[in-house]
Amino acid sequence: MTEARVGKFLWLLVLLVMMTWAVGLSSASAWWNEEWQYRKKISLNTGGTGMDVSQNLMDFPVLIRLHSGNFDFTRARENGEDIRFVSADDTTLLKYHIEAFDIVDELALIWVKVPNLAGNSGQGAVFMYYGNQAAAAGDDPKGCFDPAYQGVYHFNEFEGIPKDSSAYGMNSSEYTAGLGLAGVIGNGGTFSGAGNYMRLPDNPAFDFSKGFTFSTWFKMFQAQEDAWLFSRISWEDGLVIAIKGTRVQVRIVAEGKQTVYEDESSDLPVEGWHHLAVAIDPKGQIKFFLDGAETSTVESGAGLAGLKGDILVGSNADGNYSFAGDLDEVRISGAPRPLGWIKGCSASQGPGANLCGYAVEEILEGSGGMPVFYLATIFKSITLDGLVVIGILIFMGACSAAVILSKALFLFTTSKTNKKFMEAFNTAPDPVALENGTGSFNGSGIYRIYEAGLKSLNIKKTVNLESAEIESRIPGLHVTSKAVESLKAVLEKGLIDESKRLNSWMVILTMSISGGPFLGLLGTVWGVMNTFAAMAEAGEANIMAIAPGVASALSTTVFGLIVAIPALFGYSFLVGRIRDTTADLTVFVDQFPLKVDAVYGDES
Repeated sequence: MTEARVGKFLWLLVLLVMMTWAVGLSSASAWWNEEWQYRKKISLNTGGTGMDVSQNLMDFPVLIRLHSGNFDFTRARENGEDIRFVSADDTTLLKYHIEAFDIVDELALIWVKVPNLAGNSGQGAVFMYYGNQAAAAGDDPKGCFDPAYQGVYHFNEFEGIPKDSSAYGMNSSEYTAGLGLAGVIGNGGTFSGAGNYMRLPDNPAFDFSKGFTFSTWFKMFQAQEDAWLFSRISWEDGLVIAIKGTRVQVRIVAEGKQTVYEDESSDLPVEGWHHLAVAIDPKGQIKFFLDGAETSTVESGAGLAGLKGDILVGSNADGNYSFAGDLDEVRISGAPRPLGWIKGCSASQGPGANLCGYAVEEILEGSGGMPVFYLATIFKSITLDGLVVIGILIFMGACSAAVILSKALFLFTTSKTNKKFMEAFNTAPDPVALENGTGSFNGSGIYRIYEAGLKSLNIKKTVNLESAEIESRIPGLHVTSKAVESLKAVLEKGLIDESKRLNSWMVILTMSISGGPFLGLLGTVWGVMNTFAAMAEAGEANIMAIAPGVASALSTTVFGLIVAIPALFGYSFLVGRIRDTTADLTVFVDQFPLKVDAVYGDES
C-alpha cells in the first residue's frame, strides 16, 4: 500500500469516527426530560420474527416485562413511581399501568398504551425513563385500555376480590376462587371446579349492542364436564361461553330458547397455558380463537343488544357448571375484536412473547453514571463450581500479569545495558581489556557472556579504558587457535544460559493462552448442564429463571478470555523482544572470538 493510500485510509477512518461520534452526540442530546437520569429503548417488533401481526393496531396495550436481566431495579423508585413511557419521537408521554413492581424479586409487569402499533414492522419503539427520586406516581390504569374494554381483570391481588383495570372500574362484587398463585402474567386465579366463580354486578356499562369479545388465558386440569367460563343470563335472554369436554361452545338464549354454537374444528389442550377468545359482532357472527388463530366462524343471526344481568366467570350463580383450572387476564369488550387484535394479545402476553426488545440502558450526559452491564446480577448468581473455575482463572491471570511485567522490565534493562556494552566493545582497541569497574554493564547478558570468555582465556591483567595511558595490547598475551576454539565453546554455552534466562517463566503465558479459554469453557458447559438439569427437575421452562444461570455459566468463558487475551498480547510482545536480544547475543558470540584472534592470535 502506497503512502498516499495509507493517508486516504487514515482520513476516512478519522471521518468515520467523527460521524459516529456526531450521531451519538445528537441522539444523546434528544432527552425527553433531564430530571430523569436513565432511559431504555424498548423496540416493538410486529414482523415475522416478533409478534407476527400484519394489521395496524390502534391504542394497543403492550405488556412490558422487566426483570433482573433487562432492568436495574436499583435505578428506579421502590414502587416504580418515577417510571415514564415516551413515544418513539421522544416527546409524547404514553399512558401506562403498573400491574406489579417487586423490587425484592426484581420483577415488574407494566401495560403501556401504544397509540399506533404498525403491523409487520420492526421499527416501532418506545422509551422508558426512570431515575427521578422526586417524581410522583404517573401510572394511569383507567387510561391504559381503550374504551371498548368494559372489564380487565389481571388477578394480581393476593387476597380480596379482583379489581377492574378498565376505565369503567367494574370491580367484582363476589369472588370465591383462589388468588396469589402463579399465572401466565404474574398471578392468576385458581378455580377448583367446586362452584368457584367471580361475580360482576349488572351495570349499563356492560353494553354488548355494538358487539362483544371475551378473552382469557386458561390452563385446564382436565377435560371439562360442562364448565361455564362466562355467563350473563336474564329472565328470557342470555349468553354463555362454556367448555364441554375439550370443545368451546357459545350458547345464546333468546326469548327463552337456547341455541348452541360449537367450535367443531379444534380441541382445547389439557395442559399448559393457552389463550382463548370468542368475538360476536352485532349481526350475530361468532368467531372462535385459540392461541391467536381463528379456528372457526359460525352465524347465529342473533345480536346481544339489550342483554342484562350479572356476569359470572367460572360457574353459574348456583355454583354449578364449574370450571376446574386456572384463569388469568380475563377481558370483556363491548366490540368484536378483529383477528389482528386477538393474535397480538396472544403473541405479546404469553411466556414465549417476543414483541419487545430491550436495549442497553442510556444515562443522561453529565449525570455522572457509567454504562450498566448488569455485573452485580451476574456475580450474585454465580454458583460454587463457577466460582472455583473463576478463582483458578484469576490466579492464572495474576501469574501472567506478574510474568509480563517482570519480564518486560528485565528485557528493557538487558537491552539498555547490552547497547551500552556493545558501544564500548566496538570502540575499544583491546577486546579483552573491558572492565566493569563502575558497574555500568550490570544486567547486560552480553557482558555476562564476555566475562565467561575472559575467564576461559585466563587473563590476569585488565586495563581501564578510561585511563589516559592505555596500551593497545596486553603485553605477553598470545592466544592459540585451540584457545580460540575453547573460547567459542564457552561463549556458546553462555549463549544457551542467557537464552534460558530470557525464556524463563514464559510457559506461564502459554498455559494461560491455551488453558484459560478451555477452563472457562469447562465452567460454562458445567453451568449450563446444571441449569438445564435444575429446569428438568422443576419440570417447567421459564426464561426468567434460566437466564441468570446461563449468564453465570457464560461468565466463566468471559473470565477465560480475559485471562487469555492479555496473555496472548503480552506473549507476542515479549517473544519479539526476546528474539531481538537473542540475535544481539548471537552476533557477539560470533564477533568476540574473531576480534580476539585478530588482536592476540598466534601467527606462528
